[in-house]
Amino acid sequence: MDRLRLISLVACVLIVATANGDESKGDNGQEYYLADHGCDGGLTEMTDLTKVEGFDKVQTKNDLAKFASKVPGAVGFTAHPQFESGTRYASAVLWYTSLSPSGSSWPLYLFDEAKAKKKPGERPEALAVAAAEAKVTAKSKIAQELIDAGGPNGVKLSGSYSYQERKVLALAVMRLEGAFAHPGEFGVGHCGACRSVVAGGNPRRCGLGVRNLNHWNCCGASEDARHCRYWALIKAQDDAEQTDEREPE
Repeated sequence: MDRLRLISLVACVLIVATANGDESKGDNGQEYYLADHGCDGGLTEMTDLTKVEGFDKVQTKNDLAKFASKVPGAVGFTAHPQFESGTRYASAVLWYTSLSPSGSSWPLYLFDEAKAKKKPGERPEALAVAAAEAKVTAKSKIAQELIDAGGPNGVKLSGSYSYQERKVLALAVMRLEGAFAHPGEFGVGHCGACRSVVAGGNPRRCGLGVRNLNHWNCCGASEDARHCRYWALIKAQDDAEQTDEREPE
């Protein structure tokens, strides 16, 4: 009977562990929790784990928790939904300024349970806000140089920068009241970047192009618009997600 009880107990433990796979511990006792929000929009700071030595040995989310926790300043990690099935993309998360709907980004796992329970639209961590502010402020000199070089046509951010780097520079340029040059083409058709900022443009086709209206395919601006509105619209989207109904920390 004692042996039977032992077998039953082990079986129960295994069942519970499987059911709580998103609230678990890595082999080093590193707890992690599936967040009730995502980290899309705003500014973020992440470390690409695929470029960190030893990543080839990481196979499971438990492994990821252990691996990501070794990155200085990491508060959690995010990974492709099919990571354990072979789509091996993952990053350690250091900070983020937008608590987005959970479905807007890859699953986000945090090491702090209370922070993981925060809902979309709640206030980001004060350290994240300060880090983002410092990052934008640090680009002020480069932003002014870009404004001066762009002249009346406006700043055209190079594609050699990552999206996050371009976003930081764009925020610095806007803070200095600079304008942006159109990086796209003018005409009619299914467009590129403007589909993410023009109402009706998501998920596959441009909101203006499908109505056969002439516009810039970088931002949806009409023919008489001299400067690109893309980054201003992105900032407006981010600002709209920061509601006034957040509870104080």
